[in-house]
Amino acid sequence: MSKKQSPHEVYKASQAPELEHGLSISQSFDSFQSSQLSTTTRIKYVLGQLDGEFKEAILESRADIKRLPLAEEHSLQFFFVYKHLFEDPTSPIPDDSEKLQISVLSFDALATGICLPPAFIFALTRHYLPTGRGFRHSTIEPSTFYDCWYFLPVRVQVGAQSRLDTGQRGTAQMNPFHKLHLPDVGIDIFRSCVGIFTRVDPSSNKVTVASFDFMHGQWPKIALEPKARIAEVMRHRKKIGAFDARFSTGAFVHLVYISSTSRWWTNSLNSVNEQLIAYEITLQSELDAVSVGLTPEVTLTKLNRALHSISAHLHRYISELNSLKAITNDLIKFYASIYSSSESLSGEDLAQLTLGFDQVLSQVEASLDFALELEKKTKNILDLLFNRMQINSDRLLVANGKAMQEILVAMQNDANLGRRIADASHQLALEMKRDSIAMRTIAIITMVFLPGATFAAVFSMPFFSEEAWFGHVNRLWVWVAFTLPSTVACFIFYKLWRKQSLHLLRVEKDT
Repeated sequence: MSKKQSPHEVYKASQAPELEHGLSISQSFDSFQSSQLSTTTRIKYVLGQLDGEFKEAILESRADIKRLPLAEEHSLQFFFVYKHLFEDPTSPIPDDSEKLQISVLSFDALATGICLPPAFIFALTRHYLPTGRGFRHSTIEPSTFYDCWYFLPVRVQVGAQSRLDTGQRGTAQMNPFHKLHLPDVGIDIFRSCVGIFTRVDPSSNKVTVASFDFMHGQWPKIALEPKARIAEVMRHRKKIGAFDARFSTGAFVHLVYISSTSRWWTNSLNSVNEQLIAYEITLQSELDAVSVGLTPEVTLTKLNRALHSISAHLHRYISELNSLKAITNDLIKFYASIYSSSESLSGEDLAQLTLGFDQVLSQVEASLDFALELEKKTKNILDLLFNRMQINSDRLLVANGKAMQEILVAMQNDANLGRRIADASHQLALEMKRDSIAMRTIAIITMVFLPGATFAAVFSMPFFSEEAWFGHVNRLWVWVAFTLPSTVACFIFYKLWRKQSLHLLRVEKDT
């Protein structure tokens, strides 16, 4: 008889080095402890029976987790780990509101108690990044357990005036892992995820589910909705008292989470659609007013940035919805692999279980088709925007062409005017040159005749003309003797004065 293994031994034995890098898991978990785990613990625990009976409890310490009784046959146990939930919107926000309400010691107790796979723990430490799904089966005599885990991508719409509105807009909108602000709708779409681990024991019909919900505490109704629906399913099973394969296998938990997630997605996508309609109406009105004037560049730039942000988010939405679709398909295969050869479920029961997954799969596919439709619609609106921008550019080119033509005509007129001014200046220069020559000629003639005329006038005065000596014709040499030196002196003075004036002009020009 084989020795029964402890939970810690089972946990150690479940590691798969070929699939998991132990050092990376250890390093990531160290960071996970400080960034995502609180100093306090508050885990919502539900233990239910297949007949619909269930009881709830709050686990607030490692000791509470260790004291949990072993799950009996035909039972389901659930561990719901949330962030700090704000039931009262006016309550103050604690410092650890962004962390899961589970301490490091409590997380260790939970991980070893239900044998969380190391790969799932590693995915928890990197929940903000895209991650895959995992499947495993392990044996603890005399039972064989089948495990699966995955991360549900969640997009939740919240009013833009909530306390979550931290102002991350503008360039941050281009990152699809950030929130998307829809101004006309008054909605912000936030990204989050829910990590779900499920263990199924088909021989004893025992199911264990651990849910790690990373949604913000400001969304208590949304975060608690799956738990409330699970309790509703249990009450319903108790009321009707009928056997249901989806209930006995624990598959209803996945149906609840996926159907809720699909509805959240549809609501978010519908808000995106309303915002796209608002942008389209704005652009259509701008096109109708094409003859009024140019659309302000700031308006086109704002619309262009907003539409590219939506386009980037829709690309990511489609990837996440494809992931949600793949999760649903994998769950169908997971349960088929467990119960296809099991005597606990008949073929009819397995078909009924599959029908439930087919129904939620159709909802996911509808949301995916809606996202693809919105992606094409965004492209059409961007084409419309580019058409409007092209119209704006063409009108600007025409306006610039007319302005350039007017500028060229004005420059031509200025050139003609300048040419006329130059001709007039040339004529004025010629006239001034002729005047200068005439003035110089007058000045020279004046210098030639002025001394002779001066001395002639002096000698003709009465006190000279009454003298017999001066009045005799032979005394003409006296006039000549005075006139000639004076004339020469005038020319010498003119020459020196002109030379000095030219020298002063050159000195002023050099300085």
